[in-house]
Amino acid sequence: MTYDFDERLAFSQGNHVISDIEFLKKAIPHCIEVVKTDIETDKQGIDYIAKLKGGAEIGIDVKTREKGASKFWNYGEAELALEIWSVCPNNTIAGIRGWTLSDKTNVDFILYTFDSSDWNQSYLLPYQLLRMAFLRNGGSWVQQYPRKRQTSNNWQSEAIFVPASIVINAIKAEMQVITKVCDKS
Repeated sequence: MTYDFDERLAFSQGNHVISDIEFLKKAIPHCIEVVKTDIETDKQGIDYIAKLKGGAEIGIDVKTREKGASKFWNYGEAELALEIWSVCPNNTIAGIRGWTLSDKTNVDFILYTFDSSDWNQSYLLPYQLLRMAFLRNGGSWVQQYPRKRQTSNNWQSEAIFVPASIVINAIKAEMQVITKVCDKS
């Protein structure tokens, strides 16, 4: 699939912004404001900043699926895109790891949203736990679930599409690992 970067950026700043902000205000306790970020911050992966009563700020990256995405789902539920490569390696490019594997991002949460005709739930997932779950399970997920490449301008990116329940259960398992490690100290 081929996409234009500027078109994708415009889509990320489109009609769903109001519903994203309303959802985040309800989902995050003590949230007093949600602000859409500027283009430079958006390019760094943070689409919104949620501001809390005490002054803390939470960075949120939104992954919005377009209407009709459900026709590609293979498991009877929403599939979450987990990016392996933001720029796939080739003969001239070393490649850049995808956002799901990045350990240098300031993103706190990933918000997955869908057109209501496809799926009536959204998922607000803690980024570092999602990353840890992907690091632990990614090898088997890559073998089990669909991988898709998309072309944008002069490079390709690649993601796998994992059923939401599988990802959420893997995040819960990461919490159990953390709890066990903490219990031993």
